[in-house]
Amino acid sequence: MNETRFWSLIERIEGTKRQDESTDFEPLVAELSKQTEADIHGFFEYLAQKTYALDTRKHYRRFSWFPGLSDTFLYTRLMVVAQGKQDYEAVLRNPKAFPKRSTKWLEGLLYVADEAYSTVTGLEFPREATVDIESFSNEEGWAK
Repeated sequence: MNETRFWSLIERIEGTKRQDESTDFEPLVAELSKQTEADIHGFFEYLAQKTYALDTRKHYRRFSWFPGLSDTFLYTRLMVVAQGKQDYEAVLRNPKAFPKRSTKWLEGLLYVADEAYSTVTGLEFPREATVDIESFSNEEGWAK
């Protein structure tokens, strides 16, 4: 898995890519299920890295002034990744472009690697990455 392949897989997501109810992850799951176990792990690693990079104080301040909204902040960061490379990079560079808190988020992207891995191996996906995908884990991003 490389970054170009990661973004091409993200492009397989259909629908609004802004809310689980109006987004179809099945084309992505189907394509990822054709990949090797290593590629599925690689996909999750890139997803974790991209989501982690948005886990900053500046992005959160745009999202909400209420402390501790970890799940919705994570799902909103996933939504930004789902928009594709160009939109993702624009939001990464400019935290003021990060979406404000709402009831629309994209939790389903978090489970795509799980579904593909289970299809390929019949096992539960270990969800391991070199960075923590959870909110408030990017110490450098929160120190600024």
